[in-house]
Amino acid sequence: MEHPLPSEQSVPKMQLTNNEIDRQAAEWLAKRDAGTLSSDEEADFQAWLAADVRALGAYCRCEGALAQVEFAAGIAESELAVFRAAKDIQGAKGWAWTRRRAVLTGGAAAGLAAAGVVGVAHLTSSREVNFATEIGTVREVTLADDSIVTLNTNSEISVRYSDATRVVHLRRGEALFDVAKNKKRPFIVLAENTEVRAVGTSFAVSMLPKQPLQILVKEGVVELKPRIAGQFAPFRVTANTRLLIPHEDRFVASTLPTSKVRRDLAWQYGQIAFDNETLHEAAEEFARYSDIRIVVDPAVANRTVTGLFAANDPVGFAKTSAEILDLKVEVKDGEVYLSDRPEKKT
Repeated sequence: MEHPLPSEQSVPKMQLTNNEIDRQAAEWLAKRDAGTLSSDEEADFQAWLAADVRALGAYCRCEGALAQVEFAAGIAESELAVFRAAKDIQGAKGWAWTRRRAVLTGGAAAGLAAAGVVGVAHLTSSREVNFATEIGTVREVTLADDSIVTLNTNSEISVRYSDATRVVHLRRGEALFDVAKNKKRPFIVLAENTEVRAVGTSFAVSMLPKQPLQILVKEGVVELKPRIAGQFAPFRVTANTRLLIPHEDRFVASTLPTSKVRRDLAWQYGQIAFDNETLHEAAEEFARYSDIRIVVDPAVANRTVTGLFAANDPVGFAKTSAEILDLKVEVKDGEVYLSDRPEKKT
Protein backbone atom coordinates (compact mmCIF):
# COMPACT_ATOMS: atom_id res chain seq x y z
CA MET A 1 0.00 0.00 0.00
CA GLU A 2 1.35 3.40 -0.95
CA HIS A 3 1.81 6.07 1.68
CA PRO A 4 0.48 9.49 0.65
CA LEU A 5 3.08 12.19 0.10
CA PRO A 6 3.50 14.09 3.35
CA SER A 7 2.79 17.73 3.87
CA GLU A 8 3.36 19.97 6.88
CA GLN A 9 -0.39 20.56 7.12
CA SER A 10 -1.33 16.87 7.26
CA VAL A 11 1.41 15.67 9.64
CA PRO A 12 2.46 17.98 12.49
CA LYS A 13 6.23 18.26 12.73
CA MET A 14 6.36 17.35 16.41
CA GLN A 15 4.77 13.94 15.69
CA LEU A 16 7.38 12.88 13.14
CA THR A 17 10.03 10.39 14.15
CA ASN A 18 13.37 10.07 12.36
CA ASN A 19 12.09 6.95 10.60
CA GLU A 20 9.05 8.85 9.36
CA ILE A 21 11.25 11.65 8.07
CA ASP A 22 13.35 9.06 6.25
CA ARG A 23 10.25 7.46 4.75
CA GLN A 24 8.96 10.81 3.57
CA ALA A 25 12.35 11.65 2.06
CA ALA A 26 12.32 8.41 0.08
CA GLU A 27 8.79 9.06 -1.16
CA TRP A 28 9.67 12.56 -2.29
CA LEU A 29 12.74 11.19 -4.06
CA ALA A 30 10.61 8.57 -5.81
CA LYS A 31 8.20 11.21 -7.13
CA ARG A 32 10.94 13.62 -8.17
CA ASP A 33 12.95 10.91 -9.94
CA ALA A 34 9.85 9.83 -11.83
CA GLY A 35 9.40 13.42 -13.04
CA THR A 36 5.73 13.45 -12.05
CA LEU A 37 5.69 16.39 -9.63
CA SER A 38 3.37 19.24 -10.49
CA SER A 39 4.41 22.80 -9.71
CA ASP A 40 2.21 22.70 -6.60
CA GLU A 41 3.81 19.44 -5.45
CA GLU A 42 7.28 20.89 -6.04
CA ALA A 43 6.30 23.81 -3.83
CA ASP A 44 5.10 21.31 -1.20
CA PHE A 45 8.45 19.55 -1.44
CA GLN A 46 10.33 22.79 -0.84
CA ALA A 47 8.05 23.54 2.11
CA TRP A 48 8.74 20.05 3.49
CA LEU A 49 12.48 20.68 3.28
CA ALA A 50 12.13 23.99 5.11
CA ALA A 51 9.80 22.66 7.81
CA ASP A 52 12.24 20.35 9.59
CA VAL A 53 16.01 20.58 9.94
CA ARG A 54 16.23 16.79 9.52
CA ALA A 55 14.55 16.80 6.12
CA LEU A 56 17.45 17.89 3.93
CA GLY A 57 19.86 15.39 5.49
CA ALA A 58 17.34 12.57 5.07
CA TYR A 59 16.73 13.48 1.44
CA CYS A 60 20.46 13.64 0.69
CA ARG A 61 20.94 10.20 2.25
CA CYS A 62 18.25 8.81 -0.01
CA GLU A 63 19.84 10.48 -3.05
CA GLY A 64 23.13 8.83 -2.14
CA ALA A 65 21.45 5.47 -1.64
CA LEU A 66 19.76 5.61 -5.02
CA ALA A 67 23.02 6.61 -6.67
CA GLN A 68 24.61 3.49 -5.19
CA VAL A 69 21.98 1.42 -6.97
CA GLU A 70 23.67 2.23 -10.27
CA PHE A 71 26.14 -0.40 -9.25
CA ALA A 72 23.54 -2.92 -8.16
CA ALA A 73 23.75 -5.45 -10.98
CA GLY A 74 24.62 -8.03 -8.34
CA ILE A 75 21.46 -7.51 -6.31
CA ALA A 76 19.63 -10.74 -5.60
CA GLU A 77 16.22 -11.30 -7.16
CA SER A 78 14.53 -10.95 -3.78
CA GLU A 79 16.01 -7.48 -3.29
CA LEU A 80 14.54 -6.28 -6.57
CA ALA A 81 11.23 -5.94 -4.74
CA VAL A 82 12.74 -2.94 -3.01
CA PHE A 83 12.84 -1.15 -6.36
CA ARG A 84 10.00 -0.70 -8.83
CA ALA A 85 12.20 -0.21 -11.85
CA ALA A 86 10.93 1.11 -15.12
CA LYS A 87 10.51 -1.25 -18.07
CA ASP A 88 14.19 -0.76 -19.00
CA ILE A 89 15.24 -3.49 -16.58
CA GLN A 90 16.11 -6.44 -18.78
CA GLY A 91 16.10 -9.32 -16.32
CA ALA A 92 18.60 -10.68 -13.85
CA LYS A 93 21.42 -11.28 -16.34
CA GLY A 94 23.62 -8.33 -17.02
CA TRP A 95 21.00 -5.62 -16.65
CA ALA A 96 22.31 -2.12 -16.22
CA TRP A 97 20.63 0.38 -13.92
CA THR A 98 20.41 3.99 -14.99
CA ARG A 99 19.50 6.09 -11.99
CA ARG A 100 16.96 8.29 -13.74
CA ARG A 101 15.04 5.20 -14.85
CA ALA A 102 14.37 4.15 -11.27
CA VAL A 103 10.86 4.73 -9.96
CA LEU A 104 10.27 3.97 -6.29
CA THR A 105 6.78 3.83 -4.84
CA GLY A 106 5.09 3.11 -1.55
CA GLY A 107 6.63 0.34 0.51
CA ALA A 108 9.60 0.20 -1.86
CA ALA A 109 10.46 3.77 -1.02
CA ALA A 110 10.07 3.08 2.67
CA GLY A 111 12.40 0.12 2.29
CA LEU A 112 15.03 2.31 0.68
CA ALA A 113 14.89 4.80 3.53
CA ALA A 114 14.98 2.12 6.20
CA ALA A 115 18.02 0.46 4.63
CA GLY A 116 19.94 3.73 4.53
CA VAL A 117 22.06 2.57 1.60
CA VAL A 118 20.02 -0.19 0.02
CA GLY A 119 21.91 -2.85 -1.86
CA VAL A 120 25.41 -2.03 -0.68
CA ALA A 121 25.64 -5.21 1.37
CA HIS A 122 24.91 -7.19 -1.79
CA LEU A 123 27.34 -5.42 -4.08
CA THR A 124 30.11 -7.93 -3.48
CA SER A 125 28.50 -10.23 -6.04
CA SER A 126 30.74 -11.72 -8.70
CA ARG A 127 28.52 -10.36 -11.45
CA GLU A 128 29.84 -7.58 -13.63
CA VAL A 129 28.16 -4.27 -14.27
CA ASN A 130 29.10 -1.95 -17.13
CA PHE A 131 29.23 1.83 -17.34
CA ALA A 132 29.87 3.74 -20.55
CA THR A 133 29.83 7.20 -22.10
CA GLU A 134 29.06 8.38 -25.60
CA ILE A 135 31.15 10.82 -27.62
CA GLY A 136 31.15 14.21 -25.92
CA THR A 137 29.92 12.92 -22.55
CA VAL A 138 31.72 12.80 -19.21
CA ARG A 139 30.13 10.70 -16.46
CA GLU A 140 30.90 10.29 -12.76
CA VAL A 141 30.03 6.98 -11.12
CA THR A 142 30.10 6.35 -7.37
CA LEU A 143 30.84 2.71 -6.61
CA ALA A 144 29.63 0.71 -3.63
CA ASP A 145 32.73 1.42 -1.53
CA ASP A 146 32.51 5.18 -2.22
CA SER A 147 35.29 5.04 -4.80
CA ILE A 148 34.52 7.41 -7.65
CA VAL A 149 35.18 6.71 -11.33
CA THR A 150 34.99 9.57 -13.82
CA LEU A 151 34.60 8.35 -17.38
CA ASN A 152 35.83 10.51 -20.21
CA THR A 153 34.25 10.70 -23.65
CA ASN A 154 33.52 7.41 -25.47
CA SER A 155 34.75 5.22 -22.61
CA GLU A 156 33.57 2.00 -20.98
CA ILE A 157 34.37 0.05 -17.82
CA SER A 158 33.22 -3.23 -16.31
CA VAL A 159 33.12 -3.46 -12.51
CA ARG A 160 33.27 -6.63 -10.44
CA TYR A 161 33.52 -6.52 -6.64
CA SER A 162 34.13 -9.48 -4.34
CA ASP A 163 34.92 -9.89 -0.66
CA ALA A 164 38.64 -9.97 -1.50
CA THR A 165 39.11 -7.52 -4.38
CA ARG A 166 37.64 -4.57 -6.24
CA VAL A 167 38.27 -5.01 -9.95
CA VAL A 168 37.54 -2.53 -12.74
CA HIS A 169 38.26 -3.45 -16.35
CA LEU A 170 38.83 -0.48 -18.66
CA ARG A 171 37.33 -1.66 -21.94
CA ARG A 172 38.04 1.49 -23.92
CA GLY A 173 38.74 5.17 -23.50
CA GLU A 174 39.88 6.98 -20.38
CA ALA A 175 38.90 7.04 -16.72
CA LEU A 176 39.95 8.78 -13.52
CA PHE A 177 39.82 6.65 -10.36
CA ASP A 178 39.49 8.24 -6.91
CA VAL A 179 39.90 5.16 -4.74
CA ALA A 180 38.46 4.72 -1.27
CA LYS A 181 41.03 3.22 1.10
CA ASN A 182 40.62 -0.42 2.04
CA LYS A 183 43.87 -2.32 2.61
CA LYS A 184 42.06 -5.64 2.81
CA ARG A 185 40.40 -5.22 -0.59
CA PRO A 186 42.86 -3.91 -3.19
CA PHE A 187 41.46 -1.81 -6.01
CA ILE A 188 42.66 -3.18 -9.35
CA VAL A 189 42.27 -1.66 -12.82
CA LEU A 190 42.84 -3.96 -15.78
CA ALA A 191 43.81 -2.28 -19.05
CA GLU A 192 45.27 -4.07 -22.05
CA ASN A 193 48.05 -6.28 -20.67
CA THR A 194 48.63 -4.29 -17.49
CA GLU A 195 47.22 -4.45 -13.96
CA VAL A 196 47.18 -1.21 -11.95
CA ARG A 197 46.75 -1.84 -8.23
CA ALA A 198 45.98 0.80 -5.61
CA VAL A 199 44.84 0.90 -1.99
CA GLY A 200 43.81 4.54 -1.68
CA THR A 201 44.87 6.99 -4.33
CA SER A 202 43.84 8.96 -7.40
CA PHE A 203 45.02 8.05 -10.88
CA ALA A 204 43.87 8.04 -14.49
CA VAL A 205 44.23 5.32 -17.09
CA SER A 206 44.02 6.11 -20.78
CA MET A 207 43.64 3.42 -23.45
CA LEU A 208 43.21 5.11 -26.83
CA PRO A 209 43.55 3.79 -30.37
CA LYS A 210 47.04 4.03 -31.89
CA GLN A 211 48.45 5.34 -28.60
CA PRO A 212 50.40 3.63 -25.82
CA LEU A 213 48.61 2.81 -22.61
CA GLN A 214 48.98 5.78 -20.25
CA ILE A 215 48.80 5.88 -16.44
CA LEU A 216 48.79 9.29 -14.77
CA VAL A 217 49.12 9.23 -10.96
CA LYS A 218 47.54 12.27 -9.34
CA GLU A 219 47.88 11.24 -5.68
CA GLY A 220 49.33 8.36 -3.71
CA VAL A 221 51.11 5.32 -5.12
CA VAL A 222 50.04 2.64 -7.56
CA GLU A 223 51.66 -0.68 -8.36
CA LEU A 224 51.82 -1.95 -11.92
CA LYS A 225 51.97 -5.61 -12.82
CA PRO A 226 52.11 -7.22 -16.26
CA ARG A 227 49.31 -9.59 -17.20
CA ILE A 228 51.66 -11.34 -19.61
CA ALA A 229 54.71 -13.13 -18.21
CA GLY A 230 57.96 -11.38 -19.06
CA GLN A 231 56.36 -8.16 -20.25
CA PHE A 232 58.06 -6.20 -17.44
CA ALA A 233 58.75 -6.59 -13.73
CA PRO A 234 56.18 -5.20 -11.27
CA PHE A 235 57.02 -1.71 -10.03
CA ARG A 236 55.48 1.25 -8.22
CA VAL A 237 54.62 4.71 -9.51
CA THR A 238 54.26 7.77 -7.28
CA ALA A 239 52.21 10.96 -7.50
CA ASN A 240 52.77 13.41 -10.36
CA THR A 241 54.13 10.68 -12.62
CA ARG A 242 53.03 9.78 -16.13
CA LEU A 243 53.78 6.32 -17.40
CA LEU A 244 53.53 5.28 -21.05
CA ILE A 245 53.44 1.56 -21.78
CA PRO A 246 53.77 0.77 -25.49
CA HIS A 247 52.85 -2.65 -26.76
CA GLU A 248 56.51 -3.66 -26.57
CA ASP A 249 58.13 -4.82 -23.34
CA ARG A 250 59.24 -1.39 -22.18
CA PHE A 251 57.81 1.75 -20.64
CA VAL A 252 58.56 5.46 -20.37
CA ALA A 253 58.08 7.32 -17.07
CA SER A 254 58.21 11.08 -16.58
CA THR A 255 57.70 13.33 -13.57
CA LEU A 256 55.26 16.20 -14.09
CA PRO A 257 54.60 19.39 -12.14
CA THR A 258 51.30 19.41 -10.30
CA SER A 259 49.97 22.12 -12.61
CA LYS A 260 50.58 19.90 -15.63
CA VAL A 261 48.74 16.99 -14.00
CA ARG A 262 45.76 19.27 -13.37
CA ARG A 263 45.78 20.44 -17.00
CA ASP A 264 45.94 16.89 -18.29
CA LEU A 265 42.90 16.01 -16.17
CA ALA A 266 40.89 19.07 -17.23
CA TRP A 267 38.66 16.75 -19.27
CA GLN A 268 36.81 15.77 -16.09
CA TYR A 269 35.41 19.32 -16.12
CA GLY A 270 34.60 19.25 -19.84
CA GLN A 271 37.74 21.09 -20.93
CA ILE A 272 40.82 20.40 -23.03
CA ALA A 273 44.15 21.95 -22.09
CA PHE A 274 46.82 22.52 -24.74
CA ASP A 275 50.42 23.51 -24.05
CA ASN A 276 52.21 24.19 -27.34
CA GLU A 277 50.38 21.38 -29.13
CA THR A 278 50.20 21.61 -32.92
CA LEU A 279 46.94 22.36 -34.66
CA HIS A 280 47.04 18.85 -36.06
CA GLU A 281 47.32 17.38 -32.57
CA ALA A 282 44.57 19.66 -31.30
CA ALA A 283 42.27 18.60 -34.14
CA GLU A 284 42.89 14.94 -33.30
CA GLU A 285 42.06 15.59 -29.64
CA PHE A 286 38.83 17.43 -30.44
CA ALA A 287 37.78 14.52 -32.65
CA ARG A 288 37.42 12.46 -29.46
CA TYR A 289 34.75 14.78 -28.11
CA SER A 290 32.67 15.87 -31.10
CA ASP A 291 31.38 14.66 -34.44
CA ILE A 292 32.30 18.07 -35.88
CA ARG A 293 35.73 17.60 -37.42
CA ILE A 294 38.47 20.20 -37.54
CA VAL A 295 40.30 19.97 -40.87
CA VAL A 296 43.70 21.68 -40.82
CA ASP A 297 45.55 22.72 -43.96
CA PRO A 298 48.94 20.92 -43.94
CA ALA A 299 50.59 24.29 -44.52
CA VAL A 300 49.59 25.43 -41.01
CA ALA A 301 49.24 22.06 -39.25
CA ASN A 302 52.45 22.57 -37.25
CA ARG A 303 51.42 25.94 -35.82
CA THR A 304 51.05 25.57 -32.05
CA VAL A 305 48.33 26.54 -29.59
CA THR A 306 48.20 26.97 -25.81
CA GLY A 307 45.14 27.43 -23.68
CA LEU A 308 42.07 25.91 -22.06
CA PHE A 309 39.09 25.19 -24.31
CA ALA A 310 35.61 23.70 -23.99
CA ALA A 311 35.86 20.09 -25.17
CA ASN A 312 32.46 20.16 -26.89
CA ASP A 313 33.12 23.35 -28.86
CA PRO A 314 35.50 22.65 -31.77
CA VAL A 315 34.07 25.60 -33.70
CA GLY A 316 34.87 27.98 -30.85
CA PHE A 317 38.38 26.56 -30.62
CA ALA A 318 38.92 26.96 -34.36
CA LYS A 319 37.71 30.57 -34.36
CA THR A 320 39.88 31.46 -31.37
CA SER A 321 42.92 29.79 -32.93
CA ALA A 322 42.29 31.53 -36.23
CA GLU A 323 42.18 34.91 -34.51
CA ILE A 324 45.35 34.29 -32.52
CA LEU A 325 47.33 32.74 -35.38
CA ASP A 326 45.87 34.98 -38.09
CA LEU A 327 44.31 32.11 -40.01
CA LYS A 328 41.19 31.69 -42.10
CA VAL A 329 38.34 29.63 -40.62
CA GLU A 330 35.36 28.21 -42.52
CA VAL A 331 32.48 26.15 -41.15
CA LYS A 332 30.53 24.04 -43.62
CA ASP A 333 29.04 20.57 -43.98
CA GLY A 334 29.73 19.61 -40.39
CA GLU A 335 33.43 20.43 -40.59
CA VAL A 336 35.64 23.34 -39.58
CA TYR A 337 38.46 24.30 -41.94
CA LEU A 338 41.59 26.10 -40.77
CA SER A 339 43.97 27.46 -43.38
CA ASP A 340 46.31 30.34 -44.10
CA ARG A 341 44.76 33.56 -45.29
CA PRO A 342 44.86 33.91 -49.11
CA GLU A 343 46.47 37.36 -48.93
CA LYS A 344 49.37 35.91 -46.92
CA LYS A 345 50.19 33.25 -49.52
CA THR A 346 52.92 34.08 -52.04
